[in-house]
Amino acid sequence: MRAANLLVEGDRLGVIDFDDCGLSWFAYDFAAAISFMEHEPFIPDLMAAWLEGYRRVAPLDAEHEAALPMFIMLRRMQLTAWIASHAETPTAQSMGTAYTDGTVALAERYLAEHS
Repeated sequence: MRAANLLVEGDRLGVIDFDDCGLSWFAYDFAAAISFMEHEPFIPDLMAAWLEGYRRVAPLDAEHEAALPMFIMLRRMQLTAWIASHAETPTAQSMGTAYTDGTVALAERYLAEHS
């Protein structure tokens, strides 16, 4: 679920594209929600808000919270592979090599912070 999957018309809201929901570990949902924005500086604030909201409904162990950056990195690699395998799509064409370069930069940062 990500912002691009919210359809707004006036005061009506529709939600589409649930193909990534429930296919993986529940903490992966946050990574899916920030698809194509993983590099943005506001992501830590979104993560904090997601954690706060999640904990209003169910407990979340520190171990699971600590896994969120790993899921973000895994999702980014998955999207990079999707773009490479769907080069004919407008989404992949709009991403270009910059997205792959961004994935490499995120991976370097992830490895530096989590090795």
